[in-house]
Amino acid sequence: MKKILIASCILLATNAFAYRWDGANSPFNMNRIAKTPMITSFEDLPTTASLADNRYAWSETYWPSNRGGIAYRWSHPDPQPFKYRFHSRDELKTMSQLQIGQLSPAELYDIAQGDYSYTLTKKVLAKFHARDLWWEGICHGWAQAAANYPEPSAIVVTNKDGIKVPFGSSDVKGLLAHHEAYNFGGTYGFVGKRCRVRGKVPGEEDVRDGQLPTPTIDELSSTDCKDVNAGSFHVVVANLIGIHSRSFVADIDRLNDVWNQPIYGYSSSVKNEETVTPDHRLQGIERRMRIATQFTYGEELQFYTTELASQGKDNFVSKLPVTGTTHQEYRSKNYEYILDLDGSGKIVGGEWISETRPDFLWIYDRAAKFNNKVMPLSGLNAIYRPVRR
Repeated sequence: MKKILIASCILLATNAFAYRWDGANSPFNMNRIAKTPMITSFEDLPTTASLADNRYAWSETYWPSNRGGIAYRWSHPDPQPFKYRFHSRDELKTMSQLQIGQLSPAELYDIAQGDYSYTLTKKVLAKFHARDLWWEGICHGWAQAAANYPEPSAIVVTNKDGIKVPFGSSDVKGLLAHHEAYNFGGTYGFVGKRCRVRGKVPGEEDVRDGQLPTPTIDELSSTDCKDVNAGSFHVVVANLIGIHSRSFVADIDRLNDVWNQPIYGYSSSVKNEETVTPDHRLQGIERRMRIATQFTYGEELQFYTTELASQGKDNFVSKLPVTGTTHQEYRSKNYEYILDLDGSGKIVGGEWISETRPDFLWIYDRAAKFNNKVMPLSGLNAIYRPVRR
């Protein structure tokens, strides 16, 4: 019944109102990222595109908070999150490359810096707790890093004491994600507002969430939960991916939970043209295009477990890059919406048909150098090396 009521409300709105974007939902908020004004002419926007460089939008874990983020010993046979003991310099000198490589990304970073007080690792552990919710982590850092940096290679760094520190690709990706989560800054683009209504769109529930409330129609129709404006969404995606081949981040969960993903590509098609009423024309709308779009993004990888492997899963956090391999995980969502066009064929707004939709779109531009603004991560300048094309 709820779906029927929602569909009815949308139908009524379609017959009477045009939904122009407001300031928070304006695609022009991304001009500073594209470095040129957003093109809004419907006919000038590519209908299908993906990133020209497949080293971006790479898959990776969101480094769950309840495991200690990048202080989690993800490749260790007995990781003991939050409980393990740190190794001294003398101990590390007696350890094999395999044993050192089983330490967490944060520990590897500290050792590479010759920091046996483990400054970064302790800062990371202090931010998280084993009781944090299962979905909490640094997905905003991972997604932004994947949008801004080609996937990193594995690398061995020798510290000042001659200790060789082997970083796997995922170790460096974790460090990149942590840098982007806490040391970000500079040029910024954001389109939409965050919806804080608890619940899930039908079909997107997760058993780990337990029992969630069912959002009311009024809650779903609130300003923050109707965005990002459908017209603005189409303009941003077609410009950044289609014209500039520039990845960005989308929160693909419409409601309270935030699932940031790095965007890889899209494919749009016109389903039909909707009727334009006199009321629409009074609002400056001359055409209404019903659009179906497949929206593709980099998906999270999982930590390896024997149980998951026995289920046939093979896309795990890895010491090796996933670019160009079957371990790169992409997912897609299918959206449907209406674009409102003015008399010159420019998109000026739109409205959603599908219940599932992104909540907001955003990205910080890549920093010139890694820094120590909040977390001591400037050492990444000597660690990060992108995979070759």
